[in-house]
Amino acid sequence: MEASEIYKCIADPQRLRILNLLEAGALCVCHLQEILGVPQVKMSKQLAAMKQLGLIKSSREGTWMIYSLIEPVHGLIHTNLNYLREAECTECNQLQVDLVQRGQLILRITQ
Repeated sequence: MEASEIYKCIADPQRLRILNLLEAGALCVCHLQEILGVPQVKMSKQLAAMKQLGLIKSSREGTWMIYSLIEPVHGLIHTNLNYLREAECTECNQLQVDLVQRGQLILRITQ
């Protein structure tokens, strides 16, 4: 995968947030929607574009569609996400908030 394709994906705020959430582990599309607060149509469009780029994969578990990052995670994705999580900007802070919400959601659905 070319660096320019990765940066195109990272440059989109929703895709950046999706990558951030999936780096922490696989999630159902419904959980991604809940955390990002976007309609299913918009989420499906973003996930399809990321899947076409070869950044994520999907699998079906019953009625749930589960998404995860392709392993091994490309170094540019990992490095950029780590940097952005530590940076000070509104979008960067949102990445931390998303991870907290992800943790709360996982805790809620596993209890």
